[in-house]
Amino acid sequence: MSHSSSLERLRQRIQRLEGASRTAGATLPLGLEAVDTALPWGGLPLGCLHQVVGADADPAEQATGPAAALGFTALLAGRLAAHRDAPVLWCLRQGGTDDTLYPPGLAQLGLPPRRIMIARARDDAQVLWCLEEGLRTPGLAAVVGQVRVAGLTAGRRLQLAAEAGGVTGLLLVPAGRAGPAGSVAATTRWRVTPVPAAPVAWSGLGAVRWDVRLERCRSGRPAGWRLEWNDETSALSVVAALRDGSGDPCGNAVRWSA
Repeated sequence: MSHSSSLERLRQRIQRLEGASRTAGATLPLGLEAVDTALPWGGLPLGCLHQVVGADADPAEQATGPAAALGFTALLAGRLAAHRDAPVLWCLRQGGTDDTLYPPGLAQLGLPPRRIMIARARDDAQVLWCLEEGLRTPGLAAVVGQVRVAGLTAGRRLQLAAEAGGVTGLLLVPAGRAGPAGSVAATTRWRVTPVPAAPVAWSGLGAVRWDVRLERCRSGRPAGWRLEWNDETSALSVVAALRDGSGDPCGNAVRWSA
């Protein structure tokens, strides 16, 4: 490698680091004390990669995709879009079980159609390419990627791209294909499991609930909560902390309103 080529590579690396410094240390507080205090940064760190995994051994999710994890991801993406007043790029495989995004449903989770762009790719390799390119585009608030498999090398590339562009990445992977904890070089790893909706006094369904576990967190410890999303009030609540794999349905809810 020539001396001039080495200098150019070093110059490009410095430029990427300077670009990352725009969001270095920046966070998005979720407004839920129990969750924010469990994160070493006091909220969701920006300009890095986060992994969201679906539920284990859930036949419904194996057939239709990680619906609960997708909902939680959409909620985070909506908050990021509002925080930066910028659009979200959502990358997925065309024609697969992942290609089932429903704009009105995303809007109920705080991600309106005007803030989302969808990129449909041929396979996982193209999805990862779209995700990486999007993460290098500072004009985006976040980039979501739905893939069946993502290894350590791909995760490292995405993490570096997020740092270079200052854009937050959300990698959504089915549970059965996610690999061992920590297999993707993400700053945090969340596992989302569907649970029965909140009880109501009338015929119908109550607010959506998920068991959300923070399985991996740099400089932090694992934790878990039962969360409730009320699309009528745009409020996210902590119903209870998870202990031994179960939530306490009698726990006091702490609300976060949009």
